[in-house]
Amino acid sequence: MNGQCAKILHGAGMPPVGSQLKKLRLKAVPPLSIRQMAEKLEMGHSSYNFYENPNTYKKPHLPIDFTRKVATVLAQYGVEPTEVMRLAGLNDAEAQPEAREIESALPAVHFVSLPVALPSEAALADMFESLLALVPPDASRSEAAKILAQRLPSGFSAIGPVVIEPGRAQAPAAAPVPPAGAEDQSTPARSSRS
Repeated sequence: MNGQCAKILHGAGMPPVGSQLKKLRLKAVPPLSIRQMAEKLEMGHSSYNFYENPNTYKKPHLPIDFTRKVATVLAQYGVEPTEVMRLAGLNDAEAQPEAREIESALPAVHFVSLPVALPSEAALADMFESLLALVPPDASRSEAAKILAQRLPSGFSAIGPVVIEPGRAQAPAAAPVPPAGAEDQSTPARSSRS
């Protein structure tokens, strides 16, 4: 494709839609790999990569249904749905209702503070060792994390109840409960719409 055709197809001065899609994927907190994004969209990574690669996807805009799915995933990682919906060729007035619908479907966050008594370090080490034995050696980090997350409850139940000897353990001071709408300080806050 010559430079003149590219300007007409993608708009003068506008990067290809695939490059914009990649930029938004990497803007997620934490950034998502192509494989992670494809997995969350329930599609093959090469199928997803087709849309991100300007050499394979040459249209000026993404399909609307695909864009909605991408916006839904990226909204969970702090990317404004309006930004994503623009990739389907929507203007701000058209993208806003789409974004509101996506944001309203996001799960609400509820903070709960509970005192928890954990088993000894040795018991936890034994539990994690037995859980790690369930992870195939060729598993990816993501697959290993999923296996461990699925097996963690059964690992705790296998340890048995924690018996606290009177006078040996002291209950920790209660942590303050964050006010409604508070966000975890370890993750960047989502930017507000302007």
